[in-house]
Amino acid sequence: MIEKMERVFLCGLARDKEAILSRLMKSGCVQLSDPASMDGYEEIRDEVEPGSADVYEKEQSLTRLGQCIRTLAPYGKKKGLLAKRPEVSFGEIAREDTLSAALAVCQEVEELQKEIGAAKSRISHEEFLQASLAPWRELDLPLEATATESSRVLLAALPVNVTDEELERQQNEQRLGAYVKVVSEDKDQRYIAAVVHKSHAAAFQELLRQSGASSIGFDSLTGTAAENISASKARVAAEEKAIDGLTEKLRAYGEKLPGLQLAWDSTQFAIDCRRAEQNLLSTRETFVTQGWVPQRQKAGVEKAMEKFPCWYEFRAATEEDDPPVLLKNNAFVEPFEAVTEMYALPAPHSMDPNPFMAPFFFVFFGMMLSDAGYGLVLAILGLWGAKNLDMGPGGKKLLKMLGYCGISTVFWGALYGSWFGDTIPKVTEVFFGNRVQVPMLLDPLTNPMPILIMAFVVGYIHILVGLGLKAYLMIRRGHSVDALFDVGFWYFVLVGLVIFAGGQMVIGSAVMASIGKWLAIAGAVGLVLTQGRDKKNPIMKLMSGILSLYDITGYFSDLLSYSRIMALGLATGVIAQVVNTMGTLPGANIIGAVVFVAVFLLGHVLNLAINALGSYVHTSRLQYVEFFGKFFEGGGQPFRPLKPATKYVYVNNQEE
Repeated sequence: MIEKMERVFLCGLARDKEAILSRLMKSGCVQLSDPASMDGYEEIRDEVEPGSADVYEKEQSLTRLGQCIRTLAPYGKKKGLLAKRPEVSFGEIAREDTLSAALAVCQEVEELQKEIGAAKSRISHEEFLQASLAPWRELDLPLEATATESSRVLLAALPVNVTDEELERQQNEQRLGAYVKVVSEDKDQRYIAAVVHKSHAAAFQELLRQSGASSIGFDSLTGTAAENISASKARVAAEEKAIDGLTEKLRAYGEKLPGLQLAWDSTQFAIDCRRAEQNLLSTRETFVTQGWVPQRQKAGVEKAMEKFPCWYEFRAATEEDDPPVLLKNNAFVEPFEAVTEMYALPAPHSMDPNPFMAPFFFVFFGMMLSDAGYGLVLAILGLWGAKNLDMGPGGKKLLKMLGYCGISTVFWGALYGSWFGDTIPKVTEVFFGNRVQVPMLLDPLTNPMPILIMAFVVGYIHILVGLGLKAYLMIRRGHSVDALFDVGFWYFVLVGLVIFAGGQMVIGSAVMASIGKWLAIAGAVGLVLTQGRDKKNPIMKLMSGILSLYDITGYFSDLLSYSRIMALGLATGVIAQVVNTMGTLPGANIIGAVVFVAVFLLGHVLNLAINALGSYVHTSRLQYVEFFGKFFEGGGQPFRPLKPATKYVYVNNQEE
């Protein structure tokens, strides 16, 4: 159901503002709203100051903490699959002194990161130097020896398509007399060293340039290229050793990770408190605000405010109000709220579809997955995960819903005699020579018609329930006549047609067929006479009524959609049997047993994953289109009360 909301108005002393907000945070039952929308705001707007939230510094601190946490995450204590967030009291999360200590750690970690970054930059520089010197490793001439008294030494990278003969010919034509030696060569270039007389140096450089060569110099280096490479490698080794030492220091800070995480949550809490002040109107001595509180949690507000000299008042929501939506259902229905929340929350003055949707989702999913073995796996994993994994409220809902759907799958799978497909008959026949047949009431593979009929029956009921909920909403809003005209007559048609078909083709009762026929006719006549009631022209009234009968095709189309229930059930069973057949092909021997186990595990895991996803998607589709399309009114905004929105810790003791 949709919780009843009441508007709360609160006026307190300015000196108690932060303390009151903190108490409301602790109660976790009030959602503040824009006070500018309250009655009488226009009269006081010139005398009050809207709240503001200067959270820039806090957000900067939050960013630093987040970066520090990510840096230290690899060095923190590893958490197992079942690890849950540590619990802290509300007082711990509300403390402000945790931030300064955490920022001091951040400063130290940032300094270490800077040193590591600088060392890595120096390593990159050395590696670039080594790559530059590599082609000259075999050159035994010191790199600083670029000239003698009468000659110049030139180093250049020459394209491989310029041959030694071509270079020799060109310099002979110009009588340059250079001595050229190829030091090394790769697929693109040849690296040459040349000695030329100073008087011809400029001409030889121009010749190299025209040949596509690029001059190379190592002005700041002394010694041979090989000596410089060795020295560079030594420097890289030293830098890497330094990085290892800095990393060890960083690793030691991993022990401080829980404190940093607590500080992150505490800072986020402080930011949320500051932002809550935007919903306050203040004078120098007082402040006023308004919000929403669930009717059953009013006592929480009263308890939070009892220590302060303040005034507060509750008022029931009116039809003109747009309160936030909070759903409250029993233990079975609550997990299925995840399905509705993925679609849209119901409008606040509408109705919660989950108590009606949940049983259908439960049944449809089981009929689609339709294997008892898969159902057991899904039920165990879903319910165990919901209880033991720290997935948050939304994740726990989804896991618990899948667990419940697994129970439904066990029922339908047992009805069909499917336990991981035909694993039991196959294994007993191949490995033990005596086929053991699992009892079944229905065999969807050899006789799918009963399954298809059941799918149409539950689909038909599903559609009627959706129409009934539409009628209920109309009656609740005082439109009983419209409910009769727009829903009641369609009930006559849809029910009458089924009674007619049942009496004519199934039971063979002429009386029953006659009752159904006249009931359908009465409904059709009612629709013709009433569906154009908003038109003024009599002819248009009649035409609108006649055209409304065309909607019967939509209902038949909706009904046909439920055939997917049988189709997905067949797909699951057929794939499971194929997996078992493939697994037993090697026969009854040791190799056959190993192959069977491997194929069984891989095949059935994939089949379960694919068809569980398909069952979820198609079951949801039947709710969203065929069911919600009849009555659902969305657009509700979720109830988001003031409370600690933590990421790394769990806040307990929110109520004293």
